[in-house]
Amino acid sequence: MEVPPDVEPIAPTAGPEVELNARDWCASNLHEERIVQALWDLADPTPAKVRTILNDLGYVDERIHDLKQSGATTRFFLDLREKGGRLCLEGSAASKETVVDKCVAPVSGPFASGMRNQ
Repeated sequence: MEVPPDVEPIAPTAGPEVELNARDWCASNLHEERIVQALWDLADPTPAKVRTILNDLGYVDERIHDLKQSGATTRFFLDLREKGGRLCLEGSAASKETVVDKCVAPVSGPFASGMRNQ
């Protein structure tokens, strides 16, 4: 679709689109897809079951944060920062309602879910 010459595209000014570098942005899509596929058919997604699946995908416990169940949903964060990147993922495992989205973590220091941006 072409943009008319008198209309300037609006660039995002906040959120992961601006704060993540190109490498993290690309990697986030791959991480999101594989995690959703792995959790999609999980009946009764308890924190223990979600942790096991994340571990089986290669995510170590030190990278998994705030794994908590709320009703039929288990929420979690993954700290995927490396080499100066800021990538983190926020997920909610709820069988066919599973959602995983990118978020932005501070460049350095300990990971704290309350400090990330969406």
